[in-house]
Amino acid sequence: MSFKKNYKSGFVSISGLPNSGKSTLLNSILNEHISAVSPKPQTTRYHLKGIKTTEKYQIIFVDTPGFIKPKSAIEKVMRTETTKAIREDADVILLLVQPDISEMESKMDFFSSIFNLNKKTIIAINKIDINKKEEINEAEKFFKTKIECPIIKISAFKKINLCLLENEILNFLPYSPPYYYDDILSDRWERYFVSEAIREEIFLKYRDEIPYQTAVDIESFKEDRDPIYILANIYLSKKSHKLIIIGRRGEAIRKLRVDSQKKIENFLNKRVKLELFVKVRENWMDDINFINLLNKDYK
Repeated sequence: MSFKKNYKSGFVSISGLPNSGKSTLLNSILNEHISAVSPKPQTTRYHLKGIKTTEKYQIIFVDTPGFIKPKSAIEKVMRTETTKAIREDADVILLLVQPDISEMESKMDFFSSIFNLNKKTIIAINKIDINKKEEINEAEKFFKTKIECPIIKISAFKKINLCLLENEILNFLPYSPPYYYDDILSDRWERYFVSEAIREEIFLKYRDEIPYQTAVDIESFKEDRDPIYILANIYLSKKSHKLIIIGRRGEAIRKLRVDSQKKIENFLNKRVKLELFVKVRENWMDDINFINLLNKDYK
């Protein structure tokens, strides 16, 4: 791996409230679907590094869980992941917001915690394609009274002004050799992306509390087979959820398996045979040992 004298490289923590579009932004910048996305908030549970490498720079984006006040053990893990990515790892904080004044005012404690770090910060006002111009301008004025930093108006979904945003990031990045080889897209293993593909489908297909109280663990991943054989366990926190996940005559779990398998095949660009098993582990969301076990194999 070679690099030029004036090469830039650094870590950019994508931070924001739940459902602000952080994972969509990462996917759009990388032109790869590596981070789980759904219309529901709190889809992201663990931080994920997405790496963009060019001849002139390498940006390591860190997608973080949305800011929440934790209650369960899993939510405390999510909060820890976010705090570490912002406080310890970031050269630049990219604060992603929706142009919603009432939400911004009610969550000012979160924004103040970011601003008080005195780190290089860029604010990106997202979803300009679906919000009114007056709301967008009002959000811009709101933040101009709170902090002096670049404010960029973007649409992560439609990829509007992402080049402008990237240029602002480069202005803040230090001169440094790259941290990763140029063919590395993320710091996570393929097993992680497989589990996230299944979990993303759960978020898309099921309602209410079920997606939030579901965990996915890859028990077997056999790449030496054609098709690749993957066995995944879906853990539920309540027995009553099992019938809902499986569905009448197994229709729901069958649909989940088929759509997850297609998504995994698109990601791996290989044929896959996916099997799903549904298990109940009551109150797993407060079992820190189990939570750590779920995450340890994917780092």
